[in-house]
Amino acid sequence: MISTVLASFLCVIPPVRPGTTAASSAAGAAPSQLTDAEVEQRIEILVGNIDSQIPEDQWRTLGPRGTALLERMAQDPTVLSSKRAQAIAGLSVIAAASSAPVLLRLATSEEAPLTVRLAAVHGTASVVPAARLGSALKPVLERARNGHVRSAAAEVLSRHGGCSLVRAQAQREDDRVRMQRALERCNDQ
Repeated sequence: MISTVLASFLCVIPPVRPGTTAASSAAGAAPSQLTDAEVEQRIEILVGNIDSQIPEDQWRTLGPRGTALLERMAQDPTVLSSKRAQAIAGLSVIAAASSAPVLLRLATSEEAPLTVRLAAVHGTASVVPAARLGSALKPVLERARNGHVRSAAAEVLSRHGGCSLVRAQAQREDDRVRMQRALERCNDQ
């Protein structure tokens, strides 16, 4: 039974040429030459990769069709949270303007899984213009119920000029250690 399931699974995986990985073989043709189904297949391979970092050029080659599919996947509560987080990682590399509201909505969503929220918080720095990043993440920093999400927002803001927001939030936190890394980064600046 197990061998049948494993064999079925292996039939779905495209062959990998020597010297490549499954993720790198997914980068082959230019996105404009691919059908929608082929773009979807590439995305499935990339978001399913949990073993290694995906090179940025593989995300970028997905183009606008890939961006739209990744945005839908990131927001779909029926998709595994690990795949949603990987889709967000791809969106943060592609850095399309259309991804900003998607990532901000996920970062502020109290219903989204923690891994998805954390990926969205970290990804916002790539999709939200620097001048708006503080105002975009302020609600997450101040109102997220989960302390890990607030801490992630503080980390991002400490790297992008939001130290006054981080310091103010640190004063409100019941657990001072939560903001420690972000405060240290702010003090080093």
